[in-house]
Amino acid sequence: MYNCRRCAPRSLARYAGAAGVATLLLALGAPASSIAATAAAATADSAAAADGAAAADCATDATAAQSDGSVGVLQLRPNFYMLTVDGVNLGLQTGPEGAVLVDAGPASASAALLKTIRQLSSGPLRFVIDTNADPELTGGNASLSAAGLSMMVGWQILTRNHNRSDTIQDHPLDTRAPIIARQGTLEQLAGAAGPQAELLALPSETFTREQYNLRVNGDIINVVGLPAAHSDGDSAVLFRRADVVVTGAIFDVTHFPVIDLAHGGSIDGEIAAIDQVMNTLAVPSGPVVQNEDGTLVIPVHGHVCNQPDLLTYRDMLYAIRARVQALIARGESLRQVEAADPARGYEERWGGASGPLARPWTTRDFIAAVYQSLAGSAAYDGGRRARR
Repeated sequence: MYNCRRCAPRSLARYAGAAGVATLLLALGAPASSIAATAAAATADSAAAADGAAAADCATDATAAQSDGSVGVLQLRPNFYMLTVDGVNLGLQTGPEGAVLVDAGPASASAALLKTIRQLSSGPLRFVIDTNADPELTGGNASLSAAGLSMMVGWQILTRNHNRSDTIQDHPLDTRAPIIARQGTLEQLAGAAGPQAELLALPSETFTREQYNLRVNGDIINVVGLPAAHSDGDSAVLFRRADVVVTGAIFDVTHFPVIDLAHGGSIDGEIAAIDQVMNTLAVPSGPVVQNEDGTLVIPVHGHVCNQPDLLTYRDMLYAIRARVQALIARGESLRQVEAADPARGYEERWGGASGPLARPWTTRDFIAAVYQSLAGSAAYDGGRRARR
């Protein structure tokens, strides 16, 4: 289901048609006026063919920016956008206090991304939030943070001197937009090679507790730590009033997730992270059958999703994990596990001989990472190739 308000037809009309909707609402005891209105909407939505086109339009818009360096913009809420650059999805909140950006995108897209942010927001960029340390998500940290403006600028502090006189001075903090991330992300970036390891690209506000909370533009923003998932630095970001979650690399509707064993990732942590987002951050559109709204979920790549999409992804991960675990219990080697093809039934949708967007992460890499994660071996680099 696609819950993008701009392009999604009504959920019931999409799947049932006018007659089916009327029958279902009648069985549920809905009032006649509601039945008539909803059935009329179903007729107007022109059934499945137009529906598929709308879904395709949503997915196309979400990945509009590819090789030309432009930025695709998809408005999800009145003050919330999904930005897509080089196939990578980012989240942008705007409002009277300025803008909040979730993930800075690749370094090569910084200029185009900053231009787009300035077109969408009348105020400065106030915060950058990193969901993990991957270069495609943090490459723009330094330039975007430098182009932003801390909310502390303009504040003054009162200092009581030893002689009991008072001094008022400007707040001494850096004027750049702060970069927020888990401590694990800072540590990974500091130890990496390339522009993402530069001092000004490193997160300036880090946390190790379960979540980091802030309020901007009247919305409460929860940066929720997801330990040992894709890596040991993952976070998902929930904008409560907008009802949007940005997942970072733990959720990729185009491919099996990268499990970076070298940086603390694990299949069990990946499943737990999807479970946590699905059960505590994302709310489905039910139980009212007419209600097509629900939490919108932005994956690292691919179209806008919702809570049932997380469930589908989680079930896939759990099934593959169970298959690999059963083979390990029988004493099978990694080569024997690969030959058993534990990803069968899922590879057509999430796998392939090569990773998407030229990322070197294959189905074989994923199965090897699952195997080594469950077997407790450090022999496999588990995603180092995807990071470096």
